[in-house]
Amino acid sequence: MERSLVIGDELIALELSSSAFSERDRTEAFHEVYGREILKLDIEPLPETTLQVDMNLRALPGMSVAMATVSPIVCRHTTSMIDNDDPVIVLNLEGTATYRQNGHETNLGPGDAILTTNGLPGTSISHDANRVINWRISRTLIAPLVKNFDQAVGKPLDRHNPALAFFLDYLGIVNERQTLAKPGMRRAVVTHMLDLGALLLGATPDAAEMADLRGVAAARMRSIKAHIRAQAGAPDFSLAAVAAKQGISKSYVRRLFEIEGTSFTEFVLNHRLAVTYKMLTDPSLAGRSISEIAHQSGFNDISYFNRTFRRVYGMPPSEVRVRK
Repeated sequence: MERSLVIGDELIALELSSSAFSERDRTEAFHEVYGREILKLDIEPLPETTLQVDMNLRALPGMSVAMATVSPIVCRHTTSMIDNDDPVIVLNLEGTATYRQNGHETNLGPGDAILTTNGLPGTSISHDANRVINWRISRTLIAPLVKNFDQAVGKPLDRHNPALAFFLDYLGIVNERQTLAKPGMRRAVVTHMLDLGALLLGATPDAAEMADLRGVAAARMRSIKAHIRAQAGAPDFSLAAVAAKQGISKSYVRRLFEIEGTSFTEFVLNHRLAVTYKMLTDPSLAGRSISEIAHQSGFNDISYFNRTFRRVYGMPPSEVRVRK
């Protein structure tokens, strides 16, 4: 349950921490400065505990994400604090918590999620140290895409829903400032998150079809690229291994790259070359041979490596190392 931080079409980023206040005044100061004004919450530590809240807030047009680590606390969203009716999906990553809203009481453990709303009073209790993510989306954007939307408020979401893994993974993009530097990319991310959120909440047939074409594809590509960056230097790395990891066919992986105007092979090659260039210009790796670095980056054919490196960077690997 949080207040909108969107200004126009910009990416807004805020860091909030109770550590900014002295321990003596921490609870009241954090409550007044952040709780009531920004988060729209009455925040109190549980008995015999010390308040500690560390939160990253990221806002895009129509949505915002709060990633927080909190000590045992109770948060109350009262009727007087209601200034919008936007839904908020709460993803409980670590710890245990209890949420009460819309006539329901739900206990959450690690990996559980719940739909809440800013439009109704509610209470949440973090029984121990918790790590949570709150995703707020404009009600006018998501409500038409979801079946029985209002009835879902206050109830836990299906933790076995395949959309949950995509949703969690894709949320990380809000911390990539360079990725979100352009307004068009920011709008695309909101669209993809909207698609994934609708699938998580129970999309209408039309919304589900569109989400598969947009949001799920974008989330898969993000996961595929992360896998490539992590494993491209491994001896057993291959298109088949990537497809198996994702649970999809090799042809579908190829198709996803084609949609972006490139190919699986080209993306892997460019990544390996970039890794090699970085290693060649790293003074701490000066003792390693060029062929050793090339092999570590995933190149098994040194002649091919030398040709492609020269084509991309306009000089042989040896000259890059000498220049640095």
